[in-house]
Amino acid sequence: MKTQPPLPSACQPLANADFERLKAARPRLWTDPKATCLTCLKKDGSTYRWYDTDALERTPEAVVTYECNCRDQWLMHLWFLNAGIPLNYQRLGWGDVKTVDPQVVEQLVTYAVQGARSIAQGRNLILWSKSPGTGKTLLLALLCKALMLNGYQVHFAQFNEIIDLFTDSWRDKTEREQWKRRVRNVDVLAMDDWGKEHKGRLEMVEAMVDQIVRARVGDSAPTVFTTNLTPDEIQQNYGLYAMSLLTEAADFIEIGGADYRPRRRELTRQEADLGLARPITAV
Repeated sequence: MKTQPPLPSACQPLANADFERLKAARPRLWTDPKATCLTCLKKDGSTYRWYDTDALERTPEAVVTYECNCRDQWLMHLWFLNAGIPLNYQRLGWGDVKTVDPQVVEQLVTYAVQGARSIAQGRNLILWSKSPGTGKTLLLALLCKALMLNGYQVHFAQFNEIIDLFTDSWRDKTEREQWKRRVRNVDVLAMDDWGKEHKGRLEMVEAMVDQIVRARVGDSAPTVFTTNLTPDEIQQNYGLYAMSLLTEAADFIEIGGADYRPRRRELTRQEADLGLARPITAV
């Protein structure tokens, strides 16, 4: 039997206010690791089956039994969830990136490893592809987790969620504080699916993008986007001013490749057939 990798040193219990906020927003939030566990499900003496992390390939022969540290899994789950990273991406790591150009992966890993320099320089990233399913959101989530491991505050959200938080901040003082803390002042803001917002909100989106970009560029605070828009389409849709600010310190990275989602569905089915459980992982 193998033991799980240790809890990352950067992972700390949430402040009471953040824990209460998550509970209020998520009625089914995992709150008691002594009673339940999202990984081992508290069966078979708190163990689960997954691939040996030392194996070169994920084959049926590489499956081993792990002793589940439910509390560590819980702490890491809340840590990522508080940063906006959904459970599905909490269970994925760099080894799950299959179809992306290795040079692109290396570029993002380097960005995270050199986090102090990347953040000090305010290096924005725009991960774009006209094709769906190429891995933009996965790469964004993995970059966020890697930065968190290095001690940086990250907020990951769908672009539409950022719009909602922006409009809520107009009316409610608490939401306005959330906007400042989780969007305006966070070390790295990660916005997924830029360009998929409702077209009727375009004027509001332009104002929000201008406010976010202006403030964060001014503070050398990086923002990382994923989008199905090309650089030219971003400029056409959101105006020259916001684009000019972004490109002062931004890398546009095209995420090419085929749609990996059909293969992901097949792998998920195979894992279920083998009775495997993906643990929450930081790498």
